[in-house]
Amino acid sequence: MVLVFDYIIVGGGSSGCVMANRLSAQGSRVLLIEAGSDTPPNAIPEDILDANPTRAYLNADYQWPSLEVTTVGDGRKPIYYEQARILGGGSSINGLVANRGGPEDYDGWASSGATGWGWEEVLPYFLRLESDLDFTDEFHGRDGPLPIQRVRRSDWSGFIRAVSEAYDALGIHFRPDFNGAFGDGYSVVPLTARNGQRVSAAMAYLSETVRSRSNLAILSGTTVVQLTSSGTMVTGVETESKSGRQSFSASTVILCAGTLHSPALLMRSGIGAAEQLTKLGIPIVADLKGVGQNLQEHAAISLSAYLKPGDRMSPDVSGHIQMHARYSSGYDGCPSTDMAISALAKSSWHPVGQRLGTLSLWVNRSYSTGAITLKDRAHTIESEVNFNWLSDKRDIERLKQGFRLMARLLQQSSLSSMAIDAFPSAWNTRAKRVSRITRKNYVLTSILARLMDSSPQLRRWLIRQVITDGQSISDLLNNEEQLDQFVRLNVIGSSHPTSTCKMGAASDPGAVTDPSGRVHGVSGLRIADASVMPFCPRANTNIPTIMVAEKMADVILKADRASLVQTELLAGPRP
Repeated sequence: MVLVFDYIIVGGGSSGCVMANRLSAQGSRVLLIEAGSDTPPNAIPEDILDANPTRAYLNADYQWPSLEVTTVGDGRKPIYYEQARILGGGSSINGLVANRGGPEDYDGWASSGATGWGWEEVLPYFLRLESDLDFTDEFHGRDGPLPIQRVRRSDWSGFIRAVSEAYDALGIHFRPDFNGAFGDGYSVVPLTARNGQRVSAAMAYLSETVRSRSNLAILSGTTVVQLTSSGTMVTGVETESKSGRQSFSASTVILCAGTLHSPALLMRSGIGAAEQLTKLGIPIVADLKGVGQNLQEHAAISLSAYLKPGDRMSPDVSGHIQMHARYSSGYDGCPSTDMAISALAKSSWHPVGQRLGTLSLWVNRSYSTGAITLKDRAHTIESEVNFNWLSDKRDIERLKQGFRLMARLLQQSSLSSMAIDAFPSAWNTRAKRVSRITRKNYVLTSILARLMDSSPQLRRWLIRQVITDGQSISDLLNNEEQLDQFVRLNVIGSSHPTSTCKMGAASDPGAVTDPSGRVHGVSGLRIADASVMPFCPRANTNIPTIMVAEKMADVILKADRASLVQTELLAGPRP
């Protein structure tokens, strides 16, 4: 038996939670399908609630298990890429940072073909999603489901206070509100948190009250294998779970599976570049060459330093990302406020990480693009993901420029005497292995931490021989070729993938959806996640993704109301 709904939402990440709430509020029959586990309000795991996010981020139970990506497209072996598979998606495991990006981002979306997505049109949805606990002016919402609360300056560690003084010395000054007027500066970090605990999109949008709606069904631990269709009309989905295969039907299917999995599902279902799909024996529903193309991310590099005990993060403070900064690179072809730096009061959960402060810098407006292609038509085999992070010269040159800026920051008087033995750091395979939350790793890092504390000479030896493979900041500053190689080998993502199903006009060969999320050439199918963004905004992407879903839900509901009125008019007056 095929179960029938008005809407099927594929993916219970940030956008899927928003959609399930808003569409079911109007009485429509809604099914939300999530591949990962549920996080019901009365049983939210402790590591997800924790506003020190590394515990959830490093929990393999919350991740897609075999997702590997190519980073810079130079023949290097693919690496594991952390991507959430749990209700709430990235908002359940991310760093909680809640910024929006700038007006120029969204005006750029609109001018590129996503009409109706300019700053003045999206701002009401940013306001709708939030309940800002710190500000009450025209830039902030007060009644939304998602609380936004900032790290207090009084909770800044000695390291973070010293970073702020270093910024001031270099002309980057304090801004009290990162979600107010957009521009350069450093600030306390706005977080999706309340009273020191995470509030994910699942917690905010799928409360007990929302879950009690008789017209809303949530199906977790269930993978959507493919979309079902009749001609060019999508009619539902086929799923797989521990219970076996099952089919569901709906008037509209809404993809919220994320930037990496929404295009993969489209392609497995016959929607994508016909030439590629034909090679895999997939029947063509719609030839859309843009599916899986235009993949973007905020490429990043880091520097770390050993901190004296009094300058480390206090154990009773939550949220180790304590400061966020934006600045303008001045590089040709880039907008203002095109770079970002997060200052981390500690670098990981373990004893070594607690002794290290980190500056993590990324290109806030990225230009390199990659692609997602199917390797096999089977849903059990992940797609080939090639981020191609440094393919645009502007990105690698600004990362090298940013490396030099971070080195200058560490040389400022406020930091040089406190951030000791600074070194170029990397989130590489070795760092990931040591950061797994295990008893063995705690014991190992406890021993290393004691050794680092015991002797400056031993600490420097450990950093140079064990952590950095012999490279120092001065080595890289004095050798352009070595710096270029360091960036290429150690560039990482920021968990901000976007734009693989971008919105745009039907005349744009790279566009996958129209501005209302409807997939070109297909009926009964919309997309409402970060994949529709024409390009990655200058922000951590969770809040922009929630905004996209809020606006798309409004568009869908308005279209349904208009359709209902038209139907009633055609039917004529009732007798």
